[in-house]
Amino acid sequence: MSDLVSARLVPLNALLLRAAEKHGRRLDRAAEARKVREADSLTWVPDGITGDPLALVDRLEEHVAGAFRPKGGTTIAQHMIVKMPDSIPTETESEAYTAMLIAVHFAQETFGGQAVFSARIDRDEQSTNNVDLFLAPIYDKSDKKAPGGSKKAVSMTRHLKLLAEEHGFDVKGARTAKASKQSQGKALQTAFADYLVHHGFRALRGKPKTTSGSDWDSPEIYGAKRDREAAEKARQMLQVELQANIEQSKELDTRERGLDERAATIVKVENEIAERLAVVQKQEATARDREIDLDARDTKLQTQEHLIRERHADLNSRADEIEADREVAAIDRSKAAAELERAQKSAQKIDNDRELLQLAVKSAQDREKIAAHKIARNTARERELEALKDRAKRKENEAIKALAEAERERKLAQQDQSKARELLAELLQMTQPIRDMVTRVAAAMGLHREAFLSKGGAEAEEAARSPEMKRIFALGRSNGFFDDHPDNFVDLAKPQDRGRER
Repeated sequence: MSDLVSARLVPLNALLLRAAEKHGRRLDRAAEARKVREADSLTWVPDGITGDPLALVDRLEEHVAGAFRPKGGTTIAQHMIVKMPDSIPTETESEAYTAMLIAVHFAQETFGGQAVFSARIDRDEQSTNNVDLFLAPIYDKSDKKAPGGSKKAVSMTRHLKLLAEEHGFDVKGARTAKASKQSQGKALQTAFADYLVHHGFRALRGKPKTTSGSDWDSPEIYGAKRDREAAEKARQMLQVELQANIEQSKELDTRERGLDERAATIVKVENEIAERLAVVQKQEATARDREIDLDARDTKLQTQEHLIRERHADLNSRADEIEADREVAAIDRSKAAAELERAQKSAQKIDNDRELLQLAVKSAQDREKIAAHKIARNTARERELEALKDRAKRKENEAIKALAEAERERKLAQQDQSKARELLAELLQMTQPIRDMVTRVAAAMGLHREAFLSKGGAEAEEAARSPEMKRIFALGRSNGFFDDHPDNFVDLAKPQDRGRER
């Protein structure tokens, strides 16, 4: 179990908000790719709202109706993605809804109480502890002209800056807008972990980042990395099994020379497996290279997106300053007619600045479209990577089947060896009577030999040369009973030889 938590914000313009609504309705490719089970998403909207919780555009307009919204900025909402710890269960619908309410209460408490206009937790994906919150924080802005001296206004940065200051970050003294954003993100992470611990849950904040840029991976890229690790582990196991099979084949070849043909077949199969393994390794290397290329391109796109967001923040700040200048100009114009001409010139200058800002915003929107096109292209390449990995997996399965076939052949060879040993034992058992008979014949032949030598003469010579006597001596010599040739007995049977012997 992991008690690590995270909370991050993604600014949304009108285009990204509509894309988020489409994803919530499970109508985009990302939702189809991440789907692993049949389960409906759970949603939340503020009390009194009866409209569709997934209609984000309508819920935003309903939420900010009547509130002052700064002009000139493109960010109209914030998408907060929250990862709950495993100490908060999300298996059943009631558990998941409770976890979503915890995230909603944290967001409302952190962003002034009137921030979340819709929330959702998807239950058809692999991970069920991620909560999507959509915010447009509303606060009371001081306004002398408004009844009561204040009016409702929307701000995307006010509460985050206050939160960062509460956690010891110098937001106003930050050198760049990027540094200010980073301190706000760190404060949000710490605040979420502290909130859960304060309410009795186990929660750990991740280690603070030491490098700039986004370190977040999409579920598709994260899944590709996990698949590559699994493929590498399977390849290592296949190598171990292949080595074991080679050792077994060598041992079998050493013990049983008569099974050379089967051993050669096994070696051939093993070579084919090795070749297939080399192909799989090559495909894995290609997949890793493509994954590295995708990571690099994704990092580049995220950097460009971050720069665009910083530009948007600067434009929003500039728009707020322009609005303040307009209010000051209006007050000065009502106080003194002499300042009218100067105020008109200032207003003209402000209008010119606004046109320049609008041109800059349009340029930023064009860059956003380009970035969206690149992201779509990367998504297509990720799908190609998944297809390559599927083919590699099929090759591995084929190799595993070939190894199983080799193992079956080895067992058949062992069975043939056992049968050969059994046949040899039967043959020895069958020839035992013959060997016993040879022993008896040899014993009798020894007695016959003595009698034969003592008899002598032509009769003994003729008997010694007979075929029957030659077969008897050949049988005795093959069994190691004596080494003499039958012709020697003929010489011994002659009278002159016996005389010389005397």
